[in-house]
Amino acid sequence: MSKEQKKLKTSSRNAAYTHVKTYKTIRCFTLPNKLTVLFMHVPGTGVVTTNITYAVGARDEKAGETGLAHMLEHMLFKPTVNDLARKTESASMVFEKETGCVLNANTWKDRTTYYFSYPKQYFTQALKIEAERMRAVVLSDTEFQPERNNVLSEFDMYFGDAQFALEVEMVASAFREHPYGHETIGSREDIEGYTVGMLKDFYDRFYHPRNATLSIIGDIDEETALREVVATLGRIPDSGEIVRNVPVREPKQQGLRCVSVERDSTTNIVAFGVRHQGFPSKQWRQTQVLAIMLSDGPESILHKRLIDTGLATAVDMHIEPTSESNTAILFVTITKKATHAEIEKIVFEEIGALKVQTTSRLLRSVKQKILTGEVFGRDSSLSVAAELTEYVSAQCWEAYFDTEKMLSFITGSDIIKTAQELFTKQQMTIGHFIGTSST
Repeated sequence: MSKEQKKLKTSSRNAAYTHVKTYKTIRCFTLPNKLTVLFMHVPGTGVVTTNITYAVGARDEKAGETGLAHMLEHMLFKPTVNDLARKTESASMVFEKETGCVLNANTWKDRTTYYFSYPKQYFTQALKIEAERMRAVVLSDTEFQPERNNVLSEFDMYFGDAQFALEVEMVASAFREHPYGHETIGSREDIEGYTVGMLKDFYDRFYHPRNATLSIIGDIDEETALREVVATLGRIPDSGEIVRNVPVREPKQQGLRCVSVERDSTTNIVAFGVRHQGFPSKQWRQTQVLAIMLSDGPESILHKRLIDTGLATAVDMHIEPTSESNTAILFVTITKKATHAEIEKIVFEEIGALKVQTTSRLLRSVKQKILTGEVFGRDSSLSVAAELTEYVSAQCWEAYFDTEKMLSFITGSDIIKTAQELFTKQQMTIGHFIGTSST
């Protein structure tokens, strides 16, 4: 440990924080209770975004409790002990009404994140809300039962979508052991079976300072920001070691897996599930580049082959920024001019016919599209927080700055190699959504 890392700064209350690292424009600190703080100064805007990321998501759920992390996310907008004492609704809801702030939360495979974006004079108030709901949310049937109904309605909305319904079945087939095999919202049966006791156990296991990273991005000076963090979140005691489920290694797939979903619908989809490495590895970036080459926009390979010829109405490919190996899915929504089998054959033909000349020609524009997307995705403290949280979740926040460097090393040959590795049938999952309506 360097001398700089050993230096402690103290507030007037003698609560210390340690500077761990500075990389580019982000400075990293830890508090004695093991809370990690990332600070990025963005002066002159009058706005601050605070985003707290908990290292808990769908991957931490066991059989019978799928979607529990997402359910708990909803509950953190309910009243705390102090809210009930004040006889008010949740402080976060009051904060939104009084300040006009932007606030929300979302849950994913590896993390759950909560954010506020507001005029800088409300910084301390926002931190007090985060500190209260980290440990003091009241989990009761009075608040839980109505909110579960809301989540069930959310599930039905998602599951009514043909692409989502097919994805659920494909992911479940692609993973036999690993918890990435269920969707973040969970199954309807599990949601219906939740109890307040299950929520409390999950809350008590994971909602602690040492399992959280607070990102502070915006128009506030570092000393003031850290002083207020110490005075609010810094008061919460360390929980000790977080008890996690036993890590699961997914057995190697031994052959092609196929699933189908049939519904009364006019929609027909062929989907290709391919196994990629964790975010933000070079192979993950290569998979991202390949996805754009294949499916993103009129110049993409499959758009020209399938949409321009009237065989498909839509082509898109989803890849998630998860810390471990996951499944990306290429969806092709087909017309009456083609069958599922014909689309499968064409896609494999296009993958097999990829040439360095083609991938190299497309590579420059694809790289620029990714980098341009980053520029637009970092034009406010809120958008910075949204992107940074994925790097925090993958435990490599420094890589937030390295996209351009990583892309610079990717070649057209790399993309062909990646395509050949991913679209190997022995390692794939293929899905068919079959619309049984004749109209």
